[in-house]
Amino acid sequence: MSVIAEENVRGGSVFKEINADDEDSQPTEIESLCMNCYQNGMTRILLTKIPFFKEIIVSSFTCPNCSWSNTEIQSAGRIQDQGITYTLNVKSKQNIYAPDPDPEMTTEKYTRTFEQNEDLGLNDMKTEGYQK
Repeated sequence: MSVIAEENVRGGSVFKEINADDEDSQPTEIESLCMNCYQNGMTRILLTKIPFFKEIIVSSFTCPNCSWSNTEIQSAGRIQDQGITYTLNVKSKQNIYAPDPDPEMTTEKYTRTFEQNEDLGLNDMKTEGYQK
């Protein structure tokens, strides 16, 4: 369920399914203020659904004056009221450890660079007070 109700708006649902062949699912263009140079730029917004996932808002801003641009993807669905709990009851002590290694599976150990960690947002994580 989305923040914007699913009833028909102007003859159709607000959130469209992703479809490469659909020419009607074009982004909405809105003239808006550039926060870099304070001139007018263009914001494009597309409300869409990702099948079997959720509804999202894809937006991009470009300024022809200073060439500043920004892109964003935001969740448009609401936070679910309830979650799911999975419980596993083990009735046998026979096979409680991981199975033998699979000879078809390979593992690769590597070290990420500072830039890779920065892209993942790991450099800013608080790690004080955690124990190994």
